[in-house]
Amino acid sequence: MAVSNPRTLTGVHDAYQSRSDALWLTGLILLAFALRIPGLDASLWYDEAYTLAHYVRPPLAETLLTYEALNNHVFHTVLAKASVTIFGESAWALRLPAMLFGVASVWALWQLCREVVGPWETRLAALLMAVSYHHVWFSQNARGYTGLLFFGLLATWLLVCMVRRPTWRGWIAYGICLALAMYTHLSAAFFFLAHGVAFMLVYLWRAAVPVAGPMPSLWKPAVGCGLGLIVTFALYSPVIGQMVEAFAGVKGEDLSAAAEASIAEWKSPLWMLEEVAAGFGAFGPIVIVIVPVVLAVLLIGGIALFRRTALVPLTLVLHVALTVAILVALSFRVWPRYFLIDIGLICLLLIHGAFVIGNSLQLLPVGDWWSKGERLGIALAALGVAASLVLLPKNYLHPKQNYRGATNFIEEHRSPDSTVITVGLGATPWQNVFAPQWKYAETLEQFRQLYTPGQETWVVYTFPDVNEHRHAAIFQAAAGNFEEARYFHGTLNDGGIVVLRSKEP
Repeated sequence: MAVSNPRTLTGVHDAYQSRSDALWLTGLILLAFALRIPGLDASLWYDEAYTLAHYVRPPLAETLLTYEALNNHVFHTVLAKASVTIFGESAWALRLPAMLFGVASVWALWQLCREVVGPWETRLAALLMAVSYHHVWFSQNARGYTGLLFFGLLATWLLVCMVRRPTWRGWIAYGICLALAMYTHLSAAFFFLAHGVAFMLVYLWRAAVPVAGPMPSLWKPAVGCGLGLIVTFALYSPVIGQMVEAFAGVKGEDLSAAAEASIAEWKSPLWMLEEVAAGFGAFGPIVIVIVPVVLAVLLIGGIALFRRTALVPLTLVLHVALTVAILVALSFRVWPRYFLIDIGLICLLLIHGAFVIGNSLQLLPVGDWWSKGERLGIALAALGVAASLVLLPKNYLHPKQNYRGATNFIEEHRSPDSTVITVGLGATPWQNVFAPQWKYAETLEQFRQLYTPGQETWVVYTFPDVNEHRHAAIFQAAAGNFEEARYFHGTLNDGGIVVLRSKEP
């Protein structure tokens, strides 16, 4: 389980002396920007609008001292607030920090890969993540997940380096990554817990098998991690009481039977897998065939890399297992977004697996400057990148949720004296950002008070699968009196927006 790669932290910078490496990295960074700028100003979706209204618009002191909901990714919120202050309130300004972290994470993956695999694997792993649909999607999402990914990859790179050649500077940098990741999103705790378990497994292995390498010191990692935890506690100390209440509220929500039934599946790992599959849209049936192949390549890459740098595959496996186990045990929702932090490690293992397969098959004749195995590995990896590109255009077809489009449509077609009613879950963006003048109904009684038969009335709602179940009484009452005027698609699963208009009397 020793880290056998001879490169050092200083040696990482030597890679930039290579013109081809410098050109590749520059090209990948420019490509990442080019793929993430189109659509950056598309309509905000629910979580983004909530963040804007509740955390970005208020004064900074209020933002730092407020944690009544898990929606506040504090460090990201501070950066988003700075961006909006500088550039003015707009969707693209709100998303700018997430986009920049997304591009920076391509650079961070490059650094990690250069420590554990060869140049071509590094280039193709970074390329695979740069063109990944899910990575582009989250890079255009004004939330803290790409920041979490960046700090996670940077910390993993530092951890690999520190196990081989520990320095105080390196472990302190690791502790800073830990603190900033935790201040971005508390789910970082799962990832750094996986780091800790992986590190201790390596340590115990070296203690049991001295031939595996020199024993790493525990003082430096203890100080680095301790510093990270102290800084994290200091940053969150003003809102710890609110955090406890927020987490208790998520775990013990006081919901009606219908509401509880509508979200019960969100707490299931099987639902998470279904969400991931649904994200592939029309390609879903193909994914069922491709997934076993991808998992096989991932397993091959993980086993091969385990022999060279055990920390990387161990971190991935432990993070997924610990996150699912802890969330299920606590009855928390198992969101796929909690695993975006793993996408860089997945890209690395997939590309490494392709090269391992290429080296095993040895089908092509030996070239002058490439081994035949490397040639085939590049070809297989390029095929994987091409397959990822097939899904990428889906990101640009629709906004995540088209609140802006639905609002403009209704305002253009409604009569001056008509009533617009937003219903249930997902109405917050209309109430706080897009159309605060519209009415809101949570119960059947409220709906009846707002709806006058014979008068033009519009009903608009999103998350139709959940809302139509949770507020079945409202939709049953409206069934005979309303017709669908428009449906606005979104790339967010079940994020379509339904617009109903009352029928002519």
